Amino acid sequence: MRRMSLILAVLLAACQMTLPGGGARSPEVSNPITGAAIEVSSLDAPRPAPKADAVAATQPAATQPAATQPAATQPARAPLPGPETAAASETAPPPVRKSPEQIACEKTRGSWSAAGKTGTMLCVRPTRDSGKSCRKGTECEGLCLARSGTCAPIAPMFGCNDILQDNGQRVTLCID
Repeated sequence: MRRMSLILAVLLAACQMTLPGGGARSPEVSNPITGAAIEVSSLDAPRPAPKADAVAATQPAATQPAATQPAATQPARAPLPGPETAAASETAPPPVRKSPEQIACEKTRGSWSAAGKTGTMLCVRPTRDSGKSCRKGTECEGLCLARSGTCAPIAPMFGCNDILQDNGQRVTLCID
């Protein structure tokens, strides 16, 4: 066992002393995979940005921005036909007329939407006592939900819900 640890220590030391090319290893000189020099930079102070005039002078004419070239050399491009241009060329649909019921619903913070299996349009309003603890139906503006013991967040509530009636009795109410 002692011999094995000695061999392992020698191999490990040899790996750290030489590079694959056989030369001595000096820290942060070159990348062992690509052979390129490794640049070391400090995170303390940012480098000053080059001035715009110096950058423009060092760029060849072909790589300078298109704004410096005369406008006559730049061809005018028409937009390609697509869904965006087709939609823009059509006239906007006329505004949808709201029913008096829908207007009244929206004034009371309600949402005019399709509800139930038939998709009938009606007003769904948030309740003022949403989440309040309850033990019977008379304690809530909407329904008293039996499973959570709290008042319902909206009225009406569609689907099947376990509720507490006005006398505190638990029943299942299904509204389609």
